[in-house]
Amino acid sequence: MQTQTATLTLPLPYCWFEADTSLPSHRFNEQRLGSGMGAFEAVARRVQGATSDIKADRKDNTLDGAQRNFDAYFNVERADDEPVPQYRVALGQTLKGCYLDMAAGGVSLTDKDLEVLALGLHRLADWAQFRTDEGNTDSWPALAPSALFRWKQQHHLFFVIIHGMLYLLHVLEEAMERNHAPVIKAILQDFAELMDASEVAFRLASDFSQDAYENEIRPDMHAFDPHFSGLFYADHKELISRMRLLRRVSDDFQQELDHIDAAITQSYEAHALVCLRFVGETSSLASKSETRVAAESIREKYVRRTKKIAGFKA
Repeated sequence: MQTQTATLTLPLPYCWFEADTSLPSHRFNEQRLGSGMGAFEAVARRVQGATSDIKADRKDNTLDGAQRNFDAYFNVERADDEPVPQYRVALGQTLKGCYLDMAAGGVSLTDKDLEVLALGLHRLADWAQFRTDEGNTDSWPALAPSALFRWKQQHHLFFVIIHGMLYLLHVLEEAMERNHAPVIKAILQDFAELMDASEVAFRLASDFSQDAYENEIRPDMHAFDPHFSGLFYADHKELISRMRLLRRVSDDFQQELDHIDAAITQSYEAHALVCLRFVGETSSLASKSETRVAAESIREKYVRRTKKIAGFKA
């Protein structure tokens, strides 16, 4: 039974705001999406084949100790280099691993959920400059189901989505500086679809039984760090900070902004429901108060913080 994910090399979060940008050369047609697991497999195969000689270098990693610890738990390394080439490799590696996990263990997500996720991932593939008319056809090996592998592997999926959002915010800022309305609209639409996909990815990472959480996942996190917390995830912290850019978007794009606003609400609610399912009315590992309910913190504190930063009503 496989429990360890392959090492995933990602850019440092600030690298995206020094990246060379380019609009997608290929745009996936939503009408070709397919259904359910087939839709996910298709995008996973679309993003195979990218290579990069970029290597992680510990001395270039500027994250603090807690953030490095978070990365270490999920087997993530960082490279302080041009992000798009390494992101292309990370996308292919991650989506293949996630598809194999889903094929091995099955999913409780609906076909519609998987299609929302696949469409968001196709948008990532568009921006990462993958063609739409090619796809890997190699035979892929089978995996044995493992809740711990799913927990970590599907977090990799969440991580590459977050990085895609960081890149889109960088491109959005450039488009706004040029007052390029059609590009701004397209970026906002894609960002909203990524927000929708992130909510599904979050639920996918916890798509296992209560028993698996209590006997495998939580003990594994506690053994690694008794105070382990997603609050130490550097990329998400950077994303929330950078979402201030949305305050500057014109009301001409209200429909797209409303979609993003609703997706933020749904994403945090999904997180809260996962907490309630696994830990109930109790605190997280990192909480300093045993009486502070994890789901309550998400619903009452964190979603309001994010909406305020992005300029939406809490």
